[in-house]
Amino acid sequence: MHRSAVRAVCVLASVLALLSVIVVGASRSGAEALDVTTQDHPLVGTWLINADPDNMTTPSDTVAFHADGTVTDVEIDGTVELGGWEATGPTSAAVTLWGTESDENGGFGGMAVVRVSLEVSADGASVTGQYTIEFQGNGQPASGQAGPATVTGTRLTVEAPGTPVMGMDELFGSFGGTPEATPAG
Repeated sequence: MHRSAVRAVCVLASVLALLSVIVVGASRSGAEALDVTTQDHPLVGTWLINADPDNMTTPSDTVAFHADGTVTDVEIDGTVELGGWEATGPTSAAVTLWGTESDENGGFGGMAVVRVSLEVSADGASVTGQYTIEFQGNGQPASGQAGPATVTGTRLTVEAPGTPVMGMDELFGSFGGTPEATPAG
């Protein structure tokens, strides 16, 4: 093929690609046109989440929102819920978490599905939202979604070690035992 023919094909391909971007972009709804991805979203990171902000004695879950759209929720009792999330706007997101429930004998009691709508604050340090919960499976009657309820959270940030006020022996001695292992440092 001659160089001029190759150039013509390349130019035509470029024009067609540009037109498809323009046409697809013009046909998107307002939410899709935001082009917000999980990669750059302010929700990415680790948060202390309280699902009962009216009761401040309620322990917080530790929740990590990953840039690939997955989410890991570790509850205070060690229960882990896994799920996914997606950006619904520059500072908002929709989240779905799935967790197993135990029956009275400690066996499989079904699934809890939590659906959350979140909004990250302008400073990126806190989050608020609404959620519903639904129990499914293992012979349970279909419950439907219950809610909504309020959820709040605070971003966990990196902190350098401060000035110690006691040694490790003193700390662990106050617990009435010694640690099985101490971190290398």
